[in-house]
Amino acid sequence: MSKTTITSKSYLRIGQIAQRSGVSAKALRLYEQRGLLKPCAHSEAGYRLYGPDALRRLMQIVVLKRSGFSLAQIGRLLERDAKAAAHLLAARIATLERDLADRTQALATLRRMERRMGSASTLDLDQLLESIYMGSTLKVDLSDAERAAFEKRAEQLGSEGMEAAQNEWPRLIAQVRAAMDAGTPATEASAVSLARRWHALIVAATGNDAAVNRKIGQAWQAQPDAMAAQGMDPAMFRYIGAAMAAAGLSLAR
Repeated sequence: MSKTTITSKSYLRIGQIAQRSGVSAKALRLYEQRGLLKPCAHSEAGYRLYGPDALRRLMQIVVLKRSGFSLAQIGRLLERDAKAAAHLLAARIATLERDLADRTQALATLRRMERRMGSASTLDLDQLLESIYMGSTLKVDLSDAERAAFEKRAEQLGSEGMEAAQNEWPRLIAQVRAAMDAGTPATEASAVSLARRWHALIVAATGNDAAVNRKIGQAWQAQPDAMAAQGMDPAMFRYIGAAMAAAGLSLAR
């Protein structure tokens, strides 16, 4: 686009539109790279200038992103292809319905646990795993000694600690997914911060026991349905592993 002399106050620079929309300048540049958003013009000095049409389109991107669509999916939706949109919407609705069912089940389990819990030590391991590991039905083959150590850590965490972990995992997974979709390098500070939180949650649950970490990792790989139900995939594990390495962290294996 050629540089244009702009005098209208209806045009905003990238910093101004970022402040008004709450979307970072970095994200705006990424959207431009992906072909989702274009400046309306450039100033004589080369600054990007955005008008009302660009702001409306940005708000559409924000709404779709908050609804859980990836940038690639948003691009297809913005093309206004009715058939593609119907397919993407149906897939997203199915995902949300599955997530809602999983979370509803997890909430019901936690409430049952709360009602009958005198102490965390009265809970069986399957319930503890369901609480600590995102309400999933992940099946992990632990030895009696590993089960006892797991239960002891759960008792130390207490019901509030387990509930905090239950609430933290979905938020963290969503944030890691957003970082991946945005193309954030695993070595960037924001990704490293996510990795530190991920590492801390695992260590709190397993004590960074090498055998337990290995068995849980193998269980995730062997149960892709459980992994997908939590919004995870092998690429996410590779990404968070690279971010942990950048942070100087590792899980005992």
